[in-house]
Amino acid sequence: MTSIVFAKAPLRMALSGGGTDLEPYWRKYGGVVLNVTIDQYAYCKIEPAEKWIFKSVDLGLEEEIDNIDFNYSTSSLKLLINTYQYLTKNLNREPVKITTYVEAPPGSGLGSSSALVVSLTAAITEYYNIPMGEYDIAEASVEIERKICDLPGGKQDQFAAAFGGFNFIEFLQDGRSIVNPLRLNYKHQNMMELNTVLYYVGKPRSDSRVIEGTQKKLLVDDVVTNATHKIKQACIEYKNCLLTGDFEKISELMQTYWKMKLKTNPNVASPEILDAYDYALQNGATGAKISGAGGGGHMVLFTKFEERHKLISALKKKQGRVVPFKFVKHGVDVWRQ
Repeated sequence: MTSIVFAKAPLRMALSGGGTDLEPYWRKYGGVVLNVTIDQYAYCKIEPAEKWIFKSVDLGLEEEIDNIDFNYSTSSLKLLINTYQYLTKNLNREPVKITTYVEAPPGSGLGSSSALVVSLTAAITEYYNIPMGEYDIAEASVEIERKICDLPGGKQDQFAAAFGGFNFIEFLQDGRSIVNPLRLNYKHQNMMELNTVLYYVGKPRSDSRVIEGTQKKLLVDDVVTNATHKIKQACIEYKNCLLTGDFEKISELMQTYWKMKLKTNPNVASPEILDAYDYALQNGATGAKISGAGGGGHMVLFTKFEERHKLISALKKKQGRVVPFKFVKHGVDVWRQ
């Protein structure tokens, strides 16, 4: 095979429902999340090579393998190597070079690792002509990340990256996932973009203990379980408010989410996040939340059009940074050169 394949998958902004997509919860109660993709991406390139080469440009890592076997990797490039192994295990394989680049660091709370796996999956299946649709790509990416690579977390990020746009995603108790694309009135989408500020706190989540701590308590701690029930209900209300353009209610629901999220695990709020949260509300934000599991990374801040400039100007005085973004409607793209 001589052609070169490229893919890119968008990162996502978590709006509501995070935590209900963790397996102990959805397996017993069913989960729902609301998210949207933004114009930051995970890229992948696959090309023929003399030996197997796996390279992450953003991490500055590269591994060469003369004769690839079917053992899964535990190295720093396990997402790349194991995705390739998982998808091609039954194929006659010629050596390839796989190069990736992600526009946000791991642990940023934007689903970067999952977008990377979705991008890899789309590129590899295109390169080897393996027929897979969006659901197949998302499900395979969940399997690779959670089971093969043993990384803790939920499964909203993979579906967001595969499908793109605003999605209300249901995780049923039988393991099925249903992606409901939201056809927002363009005025509501524009106002949502104007009212939302993405803020990088400046400290990516350094480990997975935040997620693991929440998962362990989900079915054994009534406080955590009940708080997650309320997060689920708030997500359903958020979806309805988004469709009708009730942005004042969205601010209230963000506050509810924040309080309930802290009840599920106090470690979601690092000192930097707590400081940024209070500072944002004092300087024009009407609501704020973490994007992702917490402990660091990005925060989603909600404001009014008249207060947007004040909020951004105030945040520029802090150590973190405001991240420009646009919502995007498309999920993973793949093409040959």
